[in-house]
Amino acid sequence: MKMIKTKYQNFFLIVALLFSVSSTYADVIYMTPLNGKEHKIGNLLNWVTSTEFNSKVFIVEKSIDGIDFENIGEVLAEGISGDKKGYRFLDVETTDPNAFYRLKQVDVDGTASFSQTIMVKKELDNDIMILSMSNTVTNDIFKVAVDAMIDGEIEYSVKNEDNDVVISKKQDLIFGINEIIISLKDEPEGVYFLTLQVKDEKEKLTIRKVNDAVENKPNVASKQENKGY
Repeated sequence: MKMIKTKYQNFFLIVALLFSVSSTYADVIYMTPLNGKEHKIGNLLNWVTSTEFNSKVFIVEKSIDGIDFENIGEVLAEGISGDKKGYRFLDVETTDPNAFYRLKQVDVDGTASFSQTIMVKKELDNDIMILSMSNTVTNDIFKVAVDAMIDGEIEYSVKNEDNDVVISKKQDLIFGINEIIISLKDEPEGVYFLTLQVKDEKEKLTIRKVNDAVENKPNVASKQENKGY
């Protein structure tokens, strides 16, 4: 009888302990672990959970050397869930050759756990980015603002619908915002194709030249090309 009593005492003690911490204990099971992929606008991180219990937030941490990490953003967690839940985070401020990422999952009582660390290798050129432009339907001047990640030189050319080059120029490029001004004043009406190039990286825009005052809405097509694609 004494042994049986002791067994029951231990059982109820374990149940009591589990019940006492169940309100704060956090458990996250990853269906798909943290992974990342480089895009033109930054590194896109993804992860998927299958189970969450009392999870509060995912803190995204980044490192350049894989040792010292810093918080670069947060994604609110589902909290309590037994279903598949997908998360995404875009790191737009990245120009380093390699970037290391990990998740710091924090629960409702402040305790935390870390995911595995991943590395995203920079392979795509991203030296320039178009920030803004004037109306792409114009009777004269077209302006485009370019954000440059490097100092150097930018080449730009304009072709007509017959694929003839009507403008071809170079301009010094400084780190930061640069403005490029193109005049189509002496060109006939029609569609023109502008190409901006820094090293092997290209940005393309389509411009329409009209002779009358511009009343039309912008009609712009833009795409980016890299050597070998």
